Amino acid sequence: MTSNPSLTVISWSLMHQRPRTPTGRPWLSPAHKAGLAGLVGTAVEWYDFFVFSTASTLVFPELFFPGAQQATGLLASFATFWVGFLGRPVGAALFGHFGDRFGRKRSLVATLVLMGAATTGIGLLPRYEEAGITAPVLLCILRFVQGIAVGGEWGGAVLLAGEHAPQGRRVILTAMVQQGTPLASILTSAVFLPFSRLGDGEFLAWGWRVPFLLSTVLMAVGLVIRLKVAESPEFEGLSVQGRVAPAPVRDTLQRHFPKMAVCVGACAVPVAGTYLAGTFVLSWATVHIGFPREKVLGVVLCAAVTRFLVQPVAAIAAQRLGVARICALGLALYLLAVPVTVLALGSGSLVRIALGVCALESASAVVYAVVAALLVDAFPVRVRYTAISLAQQLAGVVFGGTAPALAQTLVAVGHGSLWPVALYQAFLAVLSACCLPALASARRTATAAACPRPEAINAPG
Repeated sequence: MTSNPSLTVISWSLMHQRPRTPTGRPWLSPAHKAGLAGLVGTAVEWYDFFVFSTASTLVFPELFFPGAQQATGLLASFATFWVGFLGRPVGAALFGHFGDRFGRKRSLVATLVLMGAATTGIGLLPRYEEAGITAPVLLCILRFVQGIAVGGEWGGAVLLAGEHAPQGRRVILTAMVQQGTPLASILTSAVFLPFSRLGDGEFLAWGWRVPFLLSTVLMAVGLVIRLKVAESPEFEGLSVQGRVAPAPVRDTLQRHFPKMAVCVGACAVPVAGTYLAGTFVLSWATVHIGFPREKVLGVVLCAAVTRFLVQPVAAIAAQRLGVARICALGLALYLLAVPVTVLALGSGSLVRIALGVCALESASAVVYAVVAALLVDAFPVRVRYTAISLAQQLAGVVFGGTAPALAQTLVAVGHGSLWPVALYQAFLAVLSACCLPALASARRTATAAACPRPEAINAPG
């Protein structure tokens, strides 16, 4: 029986056309699809990364460093946590190269698969008692692989959304991707919370593994959504013209290194603030004060929900009032929130600690929500994936991965006082404040020089 070619063409077009509203307009524009895919994919990858952060405080010292004293084991666990940050610049260079050479979408699919495999592997690791030194070595290797994956994720997700954005809407679309980070933190706390109520024996035997093994399911969901998104129109235009950079990493370091260094400084507060609140505070409240882990995880969950609610408000305000002004406001609030958080931690009250952490997360969220738009506009399209990925991930190595261990060290040097930690956080706020004006100026220049794209002007919403 022969098929009718006309019917075949009609059937294919009906299956693949975009869902439309009763008025005939698509439910989701390509820009909104890219933003949604970026949000979901980023949430999956950061969930994997944050699961490790939580476990590095709650279980890894006992499972992988059992012979050490409490403080030493905690420092060793935080050092393993930092190993992931060492992998992030490697991932930024590797996937930045592929993203600038062969497309944002292909690179993002690869990072998602790599992250899911590494996280599932951690959930299957033997304990030190079962495998000896092999156990922490494998933990470090898989953590490094996690770092490689997340190092290539953030820049590509932000670009896929930002380069699909209609003229004048880049702040909103990139901030949509940034929502994946607090959503991942919410998922992490929500998944760990019921298992943290198990007895110590059950939790250490198998309960901690479940959040890691769930990564396989989340990875499948993220892949389904990400594969349906079209490639960046700006990259496709560059590719058609044959102007793709042959060596993006080399070009970035030779031509844009000073600007990249400014970007690293600008990311100090939004990067360090997240890990200080989510890792060090969790450790301090459970180990030093003695609160049950499920109650402290509840505090971290409240802080993540607060961040999730604050970031869209900051993005809308930045769209109307300007990115630079909102960044300055966020940094000023961060300077005020740091001593409030220190006083709350010293009070011994879980309610005050929760309020202090939420204040710190809110201030950090204001900057984090809008800084991505500044980074995207700072670099030309042909090296953009590599440049913003390297800048953000180097900030992660210098300011993010070191945050828990450095805070623990400063407390030890200060003989139990938290004020050295506060002074360091204040220094980071000043550093970001010094770097942001240069990025804001670069963004104004890029915006003034940009020609409106016809497809962007005609795109819905």
